Amino acid sequence: MGVTLLALSLPQNHGHELSRSHMTPLFTSSFQEILFWVVFLGGFSVPLLYFARWSTRNAPSTRAKPRRDASTFTNLAIIPAVAVAIWAGYARVGPLLARWTFYPGLVMFAAGMALTTWAYHTLGTNFSLEVQVQRHHTVVDAGPYRILRHPGYTGVLFGMIGLGLALQSWVALVLLLLVSTAALAYRTRIEEQFLVAELGDDYVRYMARTRRVIPFVW
Repeated sequence: MGVTLLALSLPQNHGHELSRSHMTPLFTSSFQEILFWVVFLGGFSVPLLYFARWSTRNAPSTRAKPRRDASTFTNLAIIPAVAVAIWAGYARVGPLLARWTFYPGLVMFAAGMALTTWAYHTLGTNFSLEVQVQRHHTVVDAGPYRILRHPGYTGVLFGMIGLGLALQSWVALVLLLLVSTAALAYRTRIEEQFLVAELGDDYVRYMARTRRVIPFVW
């Protein structure tokens, strides 16, 4: 009996070891992992430093804010989603079969963050992390704002898709897309209602000739 149990346990342990040995890591080399973290940290830290600087500088000139507004929480909603997505990538949860998505995904992430930085740089003194208008607030239609009303959000969405592809996990991709889309759609609705109320016909006319987030679509 003891010999039989031992014989049965050997194939199970052997199969477990085989399954572990066939689990491929997220990155195929140390270079890929270092490149990922350099691009990821740079892509997030540069916009955040820029946002913090301009939010502090523009705060004293705030003219009005919505009375009831939870849109500030959308700035934080994406952070835990990113953390879970990175975990899913490293744990190989829902791995993508096409491992070549790493490099295109990383490029998309960097491009998205660059677009977001460019958009808010274009806003200049009108920029704020919160939904509000400044003392001398005007409708900005320069740079990416010629086509889109919220190009900064376009950059975030594009970047989150890229991050999911770079993590080579459909679970990470779906999570990032759903959370960022929900958070930014809510903020977009609050922001546009407030800007119409504060800026009037100028913003209404601007809305009529532009799309929200996706060029020529929405």
